[in-house]
Amino acid sequence: MSAFSTKVAAIQERLQDLLASMSSRDRTMFIGLVIFAGVLVVGSGAYLMNRSISGLESRIDSQEHTLQIMKAMASDYEESSEKSAQIEKELASNTNNDLSAFLEKSAKTTGIDDRLDAVKEKSTSSDGVLQEKLYAVSLSKLELTELSEFIYEIETAGFPLKILTMKVKTRSKKGEKTLSVDLDIAAYTLLETEESEG
Repeated sequence: MSAFSTKVAAIQERLQDLLASMSSRDRTMFIGLVIFAGVLVVGSGAYLMNRSISGLESRIDSQEHTLQIMKAMASDYEESSEKSAQIEKELASNTNNDLSAFLEKSAKTTGIDDRLDAVKEKSTSSDGVLQEKLYAVSLSKLELTELSEFIYEIETAGFPLKILTMKVKTRSKKGEKTLSVDLDIAAYTLLETEESEG
């Protein structure tokens, strides 16, 4: 017989002796107290286990939410990287193109080349990767449809530019209304970086 079995047997004998020495009323109270204590221990254990499980479920939900956010961020990053590569490609393809020449070509395409009065460079700035040149563009004696066609042509031709401001004045001569237009246009060029050179 092992030492543990011996101790259990000794406890059982003591318990039987104790119960035998008690009156039936005391015995009933003692058994009730033991049952109550057992129920209390089991109930406390179940409550603590339930709280622990609830905490774990909450942590799992939080981790799943974080995982969903990370997946969404990874997807956004991938999409942004693709867009960035596409924009870089478009900018690189227009590195040697001049805005003045592009505008003259667009004016000729839309039939207003004789009314493109001036294309003047105003300023140049860069952030180390991208160069921005600001141009002042003047057109005169245009009809509204001609202006619309010209704007549509330059904005959809794929040249990296942005119309920053547009001022339109109406002129009347011999009952005929025409438009004089002043545009501020920013043209963008991708600068060569050390990575692209290497």
